Amino acid sequence: MINLDDEACTEVMELLGVRTKTDAVNVALRDVLRRWRLQTLLKETADIRVIADPEEHYRAAGR
Repeated sequence: MINLDDEACTEVMELLGVRTKTDAVNVALRDVLRRWRLQTLLKETADIRVIADPEEHYRAAGR
């Protein structure tokens, strides 16, 4: 058994449209994981150059 902040849990339940505390906690946990994975991905790919206009890139490269 865990102790939860009832006010926060009720507010999250209303915001997310879920009916149980379990669902609210599970959605919140998945959201934390999603955000962490996104931040990790952004850090790991920060050095990858993005080509805004691939056609222009290929023309400039003579392809």
